[in-house]
Amino acid sequence: MAQRELSILANARITLNDTNTDNQRWSDERLMQLLSDGQDDMCKSIPIIASKATINTVVGQDVYRLPGDSIKLLRASSEGIPLSLTSYDEIEDAKPDWEEDKSSTYSAIIVNALSQQEIRPYPLVSTSKPIKVRYHARPVVLGWDSTTKDCMEELTISDMWDDGLKQYVIGMAFLDYGDEASNSRASTALGIYKGEYNKASNLAKNAFSKRLRVTHFQGKVSHRSDIGGNYAGSNCRSGY
Repeated sequence: MAQRELSILANARITLNDTNTDNQRWSDERLMQLLSDGQDDMCKSIPIIASKATINTVVGQDVYRLPGDSIKLLRASSEGIPLSLTSYDEIEDAKPDWEEDKSSTYSAIIVNALSQQEIRPYPLVSTSKPIKVRYHARPVVLGWDSTTKDCMEELTISDMWDDGLKQYVIGMAFLDYGDEASNSRASTALGIYKGEYNKASNLAKNAFSKRLRVTHFQGKVSHRSDIGGNYAGSNCRSGY
């Protein structure tokens, strides 16, 4: 029994003045959909959910995809060594022929800002080496079982955001009607939700600024001249 989710919807119905079970304006399924949308909205841009995975690389394969629920890579390591995160523009500015570089170990992960689910380990290695990643993830979609009248999944994010999620449900439900009075009430509820969203965003910035490994592409692969030699990279900022 998904007590937490049902409690949020019950509290939302009080504000919506929709507690008459015999004549509800909003179905349980619709409100559960809005609750799911609210959780997803909070998690799209804020790394509230950070999941882990291991990517098993294959010799000769350049590009790999993060798991399907990923939004973007947060950090990576191989053989216990943290890998720097960089972009194609940065690495190409530092060394145009970077694709020819080879080494016995990875030193960085290249990310495409327009397709952040795809990553490219750098440089090429001669043997398969697993890469451990932590990535910003989206939550599971909440479903509604009309037979049992219960939520089929559970909210992923902390219950500290339950009031914000309730306000999202209220605001979006009022928007379903679209009349002036409903739009005004929606604006009030969504304004409260936005405050909770901003609070989560600020907390995430503080937390991840300490934990996220943000480095510069140093442009140095190996001391052995036969596998790339030494080269000096520009002091460019890693990013997406």
